[in-house]
Amino acid sequence: MGKWVSVAEKRQFLKWFLAQQQLKRKEAGRVLEYLLQHYHLLEQVTFTEEIRSRERTIVISSLQSEETGFAFHLYRKKIDDPARAIGELQANPADPVYIILHFHGKAHNQHYLQMLDSESREYIKHYKQFREYKKEAGSLIEAVLIETEKSTLLKQIDEALDQKNEQRFKQLVKQLQKLEAQTS
Repeated sequence: MGKWVSVAEKRQFLKWFLAQQQLKRKEAGRVLEYLLQHYHLLEQVTFTEEIRSRERTIVISSLQSEETGFAFHLYRKKIDDPARAIGELQANPADPVYIILHFHGKAHNQHYLQMLDSESREYIKHYKQFREYKKEAGSLIEAVLIETEKSTLLKQIDEALDQKNEQRFKQLVKQLQKLEAQTS
């Protein structure tokens, strides 16, 4: 899957996360604290960015996130009770556990990015590229729309001149000047 991450690194990161982030649901912090107390469970933890439908996945969000505060996906079932999640971890300590954390700035947090499995790192990389492409496409579309509007105004100005309609001509020139002032 991805590079191996030591239990010490996972522990250090989770401690940092709990100290720095205010969680939407305080009980969700208890799940992370439970993992921190049990070395053998922390060995099974993999940080990811997507829910694994056939695996155990814990989703925890900070207050700054728009995502749900806590969810435990257990083999295609969604459980909202952190106590049940801890019970499942106790009952099946050898099964893999995937953790998704939602917090402000996670896409730029190098410590978090190092925790992620390789598929998730690629996901975030693609997401950043998509945002850049979206920004560029938006700028390009805006420029094309402005040029189209200018072209239309110039044609209308020519028609007003041909028809010797001074009032319409002045009105269209003002619109053109306004448009050019916005784009400068």
